[in-house]
Amino acid sequence: MKIAIPLIVGLLTLSGHAAPKEKDRASLDGIVFDEALWTKNLEDLKSPDPEEEEGDAELRKQLKEKGITLGKKRPEGLTWLSGAKNGLRADPNSYELLGEKVGEVVIRGTDGKPTDATVSVYNRGDDGEIGLSDYTQRLDEWKRLLDDKLEVRSEVRNSRGAVALQGWMWRKGDTAVLLEGSVSKSDDRVEFIRLRFASISAAKNEPRRMARRGTFAENVKKDDKGFTYVSGIPMVDQGQKGYCVVATIERVARYFGADIDQHEMAQIADTDDSGTSGDDMEKAFQKVTGKIHLRTLKHIDYDDRQLEKDIRGYNRAAKAAKVRTFDLDPDEYYINPRHFWSVANKETFREMKRSQGGYDHFNRKIKEYVDQGIPLCWTLYLGMFKEEGLPQTYGGHMRLIIGYNPKTEMIMYTDSWGEGHEKKTMRADEAYCMTMALYSMVPNR
Repeated sequence: MKIAIPLIVGLLTLSGHAAPKEKDRASLDGIVFDEALWTKNLEDLKSPDPEEEEGDAELRKQLKEKGITLGKKRPEGLTWLSGAKNGLRADPNSYELLGEKVGEVVIRGTDGKPTDATVSVYNRGDDGEIGLSDYTQRLDEWKRLLDDKLEVRSEVRNSRGAVALQGWMWRKGDTAVLLEGSVSKSDDRVEFIRLRFASISAAKNEPRRMARRGTFAENVKKDDKGFTYVSGIPMVDQGQKGYCVVATIERVARYFGADIDQHEMAQIADTDDSGTSGDDMEKAFQKVTGKIHLRTLKHIDYDDRQLEKDIRGYNRAAKAAKVRTFDLDPDEYYINPRHFWSVANKETFREMKRSQGGYDHFNRKIKEYVDQGIPLCWTLYLGMFKEEGLPQTYGGHMRLIIGYNPKTEMIMYTDSWGEGHEKKTMRADEAYCMTMALYSMVPNR
């Protein structure tokens, strides 16, 4: 009989950007209700970077002289969603709209021009849970505010896509305004209320449709450092929520042309503000594939059998290297792999994992899918090897593998943490050591 080792099993979570403190918020009205919004440049809508106060600058200088470097201040207001400069984002509680506080704001664009904007009125990940009566009251109040502001007749827009939506739409000039809310029918759990603003002419000229699988190879690029990588993957910033899984799925879905967001994914995946459990993530993938015409393939899964193999292989290598062995017998104890990874000698473990056939399989799958222009959903455990500039330093996480370098044996990956996290690299063998699962999501056609 095996004895359980009581350890905390981490969810796939993220500690992201801190929300702004309560303060005087700028009004969003002049941006989203501007009749000329869709003719402007994204650059014109971006908030200016705040200048650091003299005292703060002097403090940073003194700390730097002592070898301490503070992270860059996160600008307030609308900032670039990614280095590609094809979208803007504002943290929750940065703006008000029609005199009411609103949450996250995302404005996306094409060729430097805005095409659509999404304003979160409420979402479960940022704001916690609310009851049905509160949901109905908020939805009705926002309809009243929009009726008064737009002074045009609304149309009922109840639909069933990835999730059930209820709401209304207004058309004024070249702008369509949608007020949408969603409640999980299985347990009456309120998921979100959002406002969407879109250019009617842009939607007609570039209708969103799911692209075919064979068309993505044209997105494969090579750089001067020897990396082959997938370009054009949209950024989604999950903010401070534990939404790394659903934000990653949204990024892949948007890359393929699906119109879906992380809050819809969170409803399907039963994600909470702490994250998505491994079991729920698996179920979520299966639900998503049927709803947005993607199918999911699992290429690597870290199971009990692999853990036992790793422990025995590591102990042989540790004895040879004369470093600490792992003395709990997997035949007698239920062992949390996170405990094993935390105490194993990192260099010895890395060399042992590198010698496994699974490492070659890992690299082959990366090359196979990247060469097709398909990113890979990578579930991993952070903290085994040091990574610079991460808002989360340990625990379960999901990111995308988007490239490889056969000469240096490095991979390229991207995180759902906004600007600065679009293209990063690390050793392939260390990436394999941290891997819990590897998936691909591909269009059915």
